[in-house]
Amino acid sequence: MTDKRVFLGFSLTPQQALHIEAIQQQLPISVRQVPHDNLHMTLAFLGQANNETIDALIVSVDALNKPRFKVTLDLIEHWQKPKILCLKGVALDPTLIALANAGQLIAQQLNLHQSEHHYNPHITLARKAKATVNDVTFQPILLQPTALHLFESFAGTNGVEYPILHSWSLSDIHSIK
Repeated sequence: MTDKRVFLGFSLTPQQALHIEAIQQQLPISVRQVPHDNLHMTLAFLGQANNETIDALIVSVDALNKPRFKVTLDLIEHWQKPKILCLKGVALDPTLIALANAGQLIAQQLNLHQSEHHYNPHITLARKAKATVNDVTFQPILLQPTALHLFESFAGTNGVEYPILHSWSLSDIHSIK
């Protein structure tokens, strides 16, 4: 059985996806927009994993405290190395920070990819971007996901596809302050 390329992340509501598409319509035609069905906010990119590791990953995430959180994405930024334009925010909610840290710890324990950067909540808008854009008007987006997903990333017939392999509900109980 072949390895799967996997990541943990959050889906958008249909309304949020439409909001993102309105932003994307203002981007230069030279960039490659992320398709509607692929819009998401990544929590942790984990890289290649075999079925045994994916099973262990699911068990590890099952054991996590997964409370709901809020994050506002309010800045369009160009990331030079991956050549993307993204809608970015700052992880201020301690719950989101704890989830991101837990994702990296699980990655370390299972010998999966670990990010060399601090967690930056973002939604990739477009790829193959050569520069930042300044003339885009939009309202910030407040994300309050209700579920965490384990996504697979693979090259399908019409481009990259991100099917959900497993989902976990986020609880209504916020962490004690």
